[in-house]
Amino acid sequence: MAVDSQSAGKVTTRHNSALREADQSADERMSHHDNSKQFPALAPGPSRIFAPQPAMAVNRPKKNSTACQACKLAKRKCSGVPSPCKACVSAGAEADCHFDPSRDLRRKVAVKRTIKELNDYKDLLESLLAAIRSEPLDKLNDLMVLIRSNASMRDIACAVGSPVTKFTDSKTLSTASLATMSEDGDQHFDSSYMEQLETKHRRPSGPDQIPILPEEDDPKGSPRAAFHPYARVTLESLCDIPLYKVPARPWTDVTDDDDFVSHLVSLYFTWDHPCAQFLDQGIFIDHMKRGDPGSHFCTPLLVNSLLSVASAYSDSPDAFSNTDDTFSRGQHFFQEAEKLWTAQRGRQTLSNIQALLMMCSVLLSQGKVRQGWFLLRQAAQMGQDMGLLMLPRVIQPSRKDMGLFVLPGVAWASDDEIKNEDEDEGIMSPEMERIRTITAWGIFNLNLQMSMKLRKVTSLPPPIYNVLIGGDADFEWTPYPRSNQIIYSTKLAHLPQLRQGMAELTDIVAHVQELLYDQSLTTSIHDLSEKAEDPYQRLQGWLANWPDTPQIEKEPIPHVLILRIKCHQAIMNLLEMLIQRDFQGSMTKALQQKWGQEAEEMAQCLRIHRQSYGLKYIPSQVVDAVQSSLRVLVHQLDTEEASHAFIEFCRFGMAMSRTFKPTADAIHAIKSLLQRGTVSLPIEAIAVLDESELRRSPEA
Repeated sequence: MAVDSQSAGKVTTRHNSALREADQSADERMSHHDNSKQFPALAPGPSRIFAPQPAMAVNRPKKNSTACQACKLAKRKCSGVPSPCKACVSAGAEADCHFDPSRDLRRKVAVKRTIKELNDYKDLLESLLAAIRSEPLDKLNDLMVLIRSNASMRDIACAVGSPVTKFTDSKTLSTASLATMSEDGDQHFDSSYMEQLETKHRRPSGPDQIPILPEEDDPKGSPRAAFHPYARVTLESLCDIPLYKVPARPWTDVTDDDDFVSHLVSLYFTWDHPCAQFLDQGIFIDHMKRGDPGSHFCTPLLVNSLLSVASAYSDSPDAFSNTDDTFSRGQHFFQEAEKLWTAQRGRQTLSNIQALLMMCSVLLSQGKVRQGWFLLRQAAQMGQDMGLLMLPRVIQPSRKDMGLFVLPGVAWASDDEIKNEDEDEGIMSPEMERIRTITAWGIFNLNLQMSMKLRKVTSLPPPIYNVLIGGDADFEWTPYPRSNQIIYSTKLAHLPQLRQGMAELTDIVAHVQELLYDQSLTTSIHDLSEKAEDPYQRLQGWLANWPDTPQIEKEPIPHVLILRIKCHQAIMNLLEMLIQRDFQGSMTKALQQKWGQEAEEMAQCLRIHRQSYGLKYIPSQVVDAVQSSLRVLVHQLDTEEASHAFIEFCRFGMAMSRTFKPTADAIHAIKSLLQRGTVSLPIEAIAVLDESELRRSPEA
């Protein structure tokens, strides 16, 4: 029994020891688990106390704030700054390793950059306004000379004593941006990036270094450059005061920003309307200010069409419908106009005709000529149905005394556009007569322009109204925006004279068109030149009745310049037709000499426009003249005068290639010829065709 008790005691001792070891192991496991996460007590009681654990440093992987451009294209992981990164070194692409801090769109970096830019522009604006208020006149004149000499923002800031003198220095901005990247991402960089940045923007030394496609060097005209954080806020936009204050609602659903809509309306009546008058400016603005969507003279369809045209002259981010497409200016307004026109179901009103004419102009500037022609035919048919283009059967003798025009047979009662107190008698008010006249001539002028583009002979009869019925009411004109042009005095827009001049020119060009597209090729060159002599002399006489370039240069008005350019273009088209029909070459040399003289005259008009108003606001009416002249003149650079004219055309072509696709196509074709060595261009023309050179131009 003693032995059994002793054995049992040993077993019990071993069992208790095993239980204690198990409890201790469980406590250790629980303690280890609770160190990482403490669960709430199941019942009230004293909280457990844990012994502090020694802190262990954990090296977490740091994320790069941005990748180099080479790694982005190759879609590989980038080690970040400094340049070259490890991935580019491994791939042997050290030369292509560039870091662009402006593409770092993190919120913290972008906010810092935006705040710094806004403060810098604010300081410059305050210094500039203080100088204008207090400086004597001679110093103000020196300041204006400095500003108009395309000086940098830093030079202007120094001249007015601004405390900020480095905000426009791209090198300083890039260094600051990289410093922000280093601060936020705990990375480092060296000065090699700045050398690469300077090399990237270095002026090319030969034609083989000029990029052909926009993707090759990200030109200023690209949407990415247009929406660059540094370019969003400018001194010009801060000082912008629209000429006309109009509401956005109820006219458009695209935006509710009254300032932006007022900005676009002011741009339209400054740069586009004078040479392409489709509506009465005063009546339209008056009715738009009223905000009545039931107005007969201002409708949502007409407003959206107008805004789509005006967007071509704006660099505001709101003017783009697609930030990745530089040719998308105004497309959101155009699409809204298309929906509204579909809802109209072909309703015949003057405002609908005017809207279709503007939509046609938008398509024409985009190179969509046949789509524009389809809209124009609808507008022309409505014009004929409404009696704008048909001869009246009866004209009351009292029209001179009463200022009224009577059209028996026109269904006035069914046309809600012209309802007034005299509608039962079929009497038209002077205001309605003026609007109908302006619209009718707008149809006729645009129809001729489109038919010339499509090489068709126009079959549209002229308007029934004398163009003088449009009235002699004129408006003041001043270049808008005006922040950098404060010394310009207000001038008359000469809208009645422009309507009359355009009507006379259209009548002559219609005769030229019949000769241009005559299907008979059997006529000899001598007989054809005799037929062309009459319209040629009429065009020369038209030019003689208008101020010549020296007179215009004293008081430049862009609309008069555009009208002269249109006349020179008509003469050049006539001469080009004769050159193409001269199969034996007996008159080719003399005709080419005359063509070159007309091109030089046109280039003189463009030069005056550039020196007076810059290259930022160019009326769309010169798109066809510039691109057609570029395509021909590039092969005729045998004289110094022709070279100078070609350089001027290149300046305008490059500026308009950011907005108008036909001009961009013409510039691309010239660059392709230059790359293949087909043509030899002047050095100055090569510099103009270089995007990086254009990017540095302050007037562009």
